[in-house]
Amino acid sequence: MPRGDRRRVKLTDIAARTGFTVGTISKALQNKEGISHETRESIMKAAKEIGYIANSQAGGLRSGSSKTVAIIVSDIANPLFAIEIKICVEELEKHGYRAIVMGTEERPEREEQAVVSALNKNVDGVLLCPSQQSMAGIRLLQQNGMPFVLMGRRFEEELDADYVVCDDEKGGYLAGEYLAQLGHRRILVITAGPYISSSRERLAGFKRAMEERGIALDPSLILQSDVSAHDSNRMIDALLQGGPDFTAIFAFSDYIAWEVIYALNRHGLQVPRDVSVVGFDDVQSHMCFPPPLTTVHFPKRTISTKSVELLMERIRRSDETPARLVLDTYLVVRETAASPANKA
Repeated sequence: MPRGDRRRVKLTDIAARTGFTVGTISKALQNKEGISHETRESIMKAAKEIGYIANSQAGGLRSGSSKTVAIIVSDIANPLFAIEIKICVEELEKHGYRAIVMGTEERPEREEQAVVSALNKNVDGVLLCPSQQSMAGIRLLQQNGMPFVLMGRRFEEELDADYVVCDDEKGGYLAGEYLAQLGHRRILVITAGPYISSSRERLAGFKRAMEERGIALDPSLILQSDVSAHDSNRMIDALLQGGPDFTAIFAFSDYIAWEVIYALNRHGLQVPRDVSVVGFDDVQSHMCFPPPLTTVHFPKRTISTKSVELLMERIRRSDETPARLVLDTYLVVRETAASPANKA
């Protein structure tokens, strides 16, 4: 469905595609008797292909607006998303909207289910931090003409959509530059999946900082964490069996950085005396708890408020050119990084 078409897929669209009457289609989709297996299968297949979603609230929404927005994020347990969700909810309330919050655990099938649920509840728009392992959920949004804005992650080439992200590449560069300036040469990098744009760009920035300083990267020190499984503890445990072969760690997120620090402490290693740690997100700019983490900051309030503003504009006018906002990042130096006492 072309951008700007706000019409949801209807039973008449399935009728036009299959040749069956609306009544037959309605019975088939409700699994009522009197419909042959072949007919039911044909109708279900067509409904899926064109992105039909039943609207459970259609009868009670004569105005065509529910004044609700779905916020779909990858991990509602992550403090970063908690901060952004809180701000989004506050901003939506200013516009007279309520929020429905759903988490996907970075699983594409759960993301698709969340989108189906949002469409079923007749929301007016969606704020989405995508898992990026599948386009199925996003295709459903497009097929049903649902306004949406991507938060924190983007599909640079393959998707014509609004997004608000931070300058992840610059942030990765700043983290690498700082650790190199401190004298670190053996740096463990814990990334997320390469399909996640922010992970890919942060690693690219870090690599650029190393290359500019002539520091060779050991591929064995670039590890991929399953961010939904919170497996950084296990990864650090395995690496420390023979003692640390690195003097610093750059973590994809503050959440992972704190997991790493916990694991290091369990092995009797102190941060930053034995190992330096740099995170990404600067959660402590909104939440105060130890340890004071050296990290890359980006404006979480701005990302959230801009995302809401964009979505409100898309709900009013959906035919505008997509807005692509990239917000600045900078390094916040606290207490978890220092010069290596003994260079590995």
